[in-house]
Amino acid sequence: MANTEHLQQSSFLYFTGQGSDKVYQVHLRPKDDGWVVDYGNGRRGGTLATGTKTSSPLAYEAALKIYEKVVKEKTSKGYTPDQSGALYTSTELAGRVSGELPQLPTLIPEEQVARYLDDPGWGLQEKADGENRILLIEDGTVRGTNRRGLFVDIPQAWVGTAGMAAGRTVIAGEHVGDAFLAFDLLELAGQDLRGAPFIERFGHLRKAAPSVPWITVLALELDAEGKRRRAAELLAAHGEGYVLKALDAPFAAGRSSASLKFKFNQSATCEVLRVNAQRSVAVGLRDETGATIDLGNVTVPPGEALPAVGALVEVRYLYRYAGGKFEQPVYKGQRPDMTPADAVLSQVTRIKDRGAALEEDGEA
Repeated sequence: MANTEHLQQSSFLYFTGQGSDKVYQVHLRPKDDGWVVDYGNGRRGGTLATGTKTSSPLAYEAALKIYEKVVKEKTSKGYTPDQSGALYTSTELAGRVSGELPQLPTLIPEEQVARYLDDPGWGLQEKADGENRILLIEDGTVRGTNRRGLFVDIPQAWVGTAGMAAGRTVIAGEHVGDAFLAFDLLELAGQDLRGAPFIERFGHLRKAAPSVPWITVLALELDAEGKRRRAAELLAAHGEGYVLKALDAPFAAGRSSASLKFKFNQSATCEVLRVNAQRSVAVGLRDETGATIDLGNVTVPPGEALPAVGALVEVRYLYRYAGGKFEQPVYKGQRPDMTPADAVLSQVTRIKDRGAALEEDGEA
């Protein structure tokens, strides 16, 4: 069997322009006693032609070189990981370890929310529906990292940093489409702010960010009335949810108890188990024993490329029936920033007993 310590990877690339709207996907995955590089390409929304770049399984390092070469060739021809077709930078550092890891908020249930809304020691920010991104800005160069701490390509529109103070600046935020929504500042002009309270770091962020036109700072609500009002606005606007921040807490990478998230709808990073007819895929998660649990089918919208078996995708859902499937699942897109280790059943916390759910429906 292939060495499972190595991670399978997938890239989903798009090309829009010159009368074309094309998709190219490439996958590095284990097969038999080695690794293969498979691909699919074609018109967006259509059936993709598939093939392989490796006639037989290779050692991981050899297959990885082929995978990286294919991705580089496509991005040099104008393909981009952004579905809008927006151009991205292409850096030799992409996929390498940056040394920067994000702070990841801990999910809390609705019944715990009120205490933090009323507590003056906690602030509230919008939970943007994008990819976690840390930006490293130094000497006019901007580099981006993902939640795994790996360098990634970023939109070309982000390269301008005129007005930013000299020295290294490190900003944490969310990448949503072409926008960068900042929520924390870790370094400013060479000064390390990680040990400072969040409220102090945020104050520096608000002062520094306006000098860079492509950065938007996510507002921070501090008083109970403002927090409740903003939470209601986000719910009415069908937002993702919000994050509650301990104002006196220093920055610490990894899962945090000083940063808590509440999501109006649940979502989970799932593995594609099979591709069905009529543009749907079956998704699943692994339980604590390592067994794969089938969570049902989800429809892939016409504008999205069909993910391959083994790919990781984000699925939003209302709840899960105990021992059953997702209820009202919605496909949110591929998650190339996640690993198979993230596709676990423990993500699912909103679970209903089928009998109780039927009683609720009857009462309604």
